[in-house]
Amino acid sequence: MSTPANRTRAGGAARIAEEIGAAIVAGIYRPDELVPGEIELCRRYGASRTVVREAFKLLSAKGLIESRRRTGTRARPREAWNALDADVLAWRLKNGAEPKFVSDLLHVRAVVEPAAAALAARNHTPTTLAALDDAFAEMERTVHDAARFADPDRRFHKAILVATGNDFMAAFAALTDVALGMFVRIASRHAGAPAPSMPLHRAVLEAIRRRDADGAHAAMTALIEHTSRNVGRNVRRQRRSRA
Repeated sequence: MSTPANRTRAGGAARIAEEIGAAIVAGIYRPDELVPGEIELCRRYGASRTVVREAFKLLSAKGLIESRRRTGTRARPREAWNALDADVLAWRLKNGAEPKFVSDLLHVRAVVEPAAAALAARNHTPTTLAALDDAFAEMERTVHDAARFADPDRRFHKAILVATGNDFMAAFAALTDVALGMFVRIASRHAGAPAPSMPLHRAVLEAIRRRDADGAHAAMTALIEHTSRNVGRNVRRQRRSRA
């Protein structure tokens, strides 16, 4: 049973983990560099050693740190990070998305989501299809408001992952959430967006509905390519304006 003390401890550990984790992904602590130790963090945050150790456990589970006897706790290299962890993704976006991060997300979506759409076409159930229909209907209602459109758009893509019936596909939901939240903001920086994407979303939905796996794969590929063009154009425009 959760007690007030346990909740306070968990909240404190999460806050410490967030600040240290964000610093690691920002490169403030480089690979194999020591992060602040228990005593320093206890003093800095007014926390007990138990809370600090819980924070270290959170960061270790995300692949961000490694504790070694006698040599302290050190940041781990990027390839060791749990790149699909929702917190790691959010921390990488905290100070803006670097171009490689945007490019990597686009490439992952181009591989995963067409395959997911094809699998959803084969495996969807009345329940999972209803979730997809509901998200699409909300997208239609908010299509002229990019800020309100973002949430049903995320639900639409997550519903496809769930409709695959594959637990490992569904695990990409955190990545999809972060990617779509960022891409909607970037890709919608031009007049009329996101309305032009609606026929592409509809094509995905209808192919899934009629259990056309090849059609769903092709429709999702076209949708991702449309997003990639918009994102690429607006990222280049943003970089030119900063220059």
